[in-house]
Amino acid sequence: MNHQIAFVGGQLLPVFIGIKEFAPDSIYFIVSQESKGKISQLKNLLIGKQYSTIVCDAFDFNSIKESCLNILNNLKTSDNVQFNLTGGTKIMVLAAQSLIGEKNVTGFYINQNSTKLQLPSYNIEKVTSHISIHEFLEISGHKLSRYKTISDFTPDDYKSIDTIDNFTISHQNLILQINSKIRKTYDKLSKIPSSGFIDITKTCRLIWTTKSIEVVQNGANIFHIQSPNVRSLFFHASWWELIVARSISQWAKAMELLLQCELPFKSDNNTTKNEIDVLVNLGDKLIFIECKSGLVKQEDINKMRIVKDTYGGIISKSVLVSRFKPSNNIIEKCNELDIDVFFLFDNVRQIYKLSNLITQLAKVETKLSL
Repeated sequence: MNHQIAFVGGQLLPVFIGIKEFAPDSIYFIVSQESKGKISQLKNLLIGKQYSTIVCDAFDFNSIKESCLNILNNLKTSDNVQFNLTGGTKIMVLAAQSLIGEKNVTGFYINQNSTKLQLPSYNIEKVTSHISIHEFLEISGHKLSRYKTISDFTPDDYKSIDTIDNFTISHQNLILQINSKIRKTYDKLSKIPSSGFIDITKTCRLIWTTKSIEVVQNGANIFHIQSPNVRSLFFHASWWELIVARSISQWAKAMELLLQCELPFKSDNNTTKNEIDVLVNLGDKLIFIECKSGLVKQEDINKMRIVKDTYGGIISKSVLVSRFKPSNNIIEKCNELDIDVFFLFDNVRQIYKLSNLITQLAKVETKLSL
């Protein structure tokens, strides 16, 4: 049988990566009083595996070594044993290293650059296993209640977002008037009726149904879209999220790509606690993307920091993808919170293309691997 002895500290991700990478038949989690509660977050990911939890003093060399010796002495000499040295305290690692030399067992350390250091050979090899978004969130004690993928949208949806994109460029002032009038008329977007119209100006009217939206100015139709998700795309500004997600979908390193993600409260699965516009999984890292087609506010940046820390931890990154250049204050705050910023327009002049976003995300991935 293959056994793995894993030290558990502040981060569960390297512990779980070690389990996926080497697929042990049984796992022994060496925990402290402070970290023992974390193992419950792995239960749903360990179905079919044998595992046990051993509590010891994380800073007592002899206590740690004795706990590991008790495990080894109860195994068959023909069994294979590995230590996962990535988590826990430095004292735990020292205790394991002494046993690797004494008991002819092996160990490994998971690096942030998707490699593993093998002991006692000290060879460096590539990590071949990948973590799904579901597993990432499960490890942090969370889950998705709703989300969409690129394939959930129809050709008409994609035609609609391009029409909206072009309209917001050619009629910038008008689109601002439309958005302002909608907000003033309906205090919540959910209260917009299934069909209706609003007079934006004396000569301009916005008309909508459940599957179509049009703008008539001076008796002429200047804007028309029709698709299954037209209300969300237009009224909730998810058109920009879908444009951003479509661009990122061309990135070869994006193993999973979700958008319009909703994460519920642990105590109330029917109530959304946080939302993520676009979530990118690189297999061992997450990138949280906030998409803004209009004004970027301080609370948007605060939310990005909370989402990243809550669901991604240190092996993750937040990126703001704004259609227009944010204010200097917002950019300063993003720099302080280690949030990358990408934008297309400096006021009304386009200075970047959305195709450059993948290049920027590749740089983000490189920084995460250092």
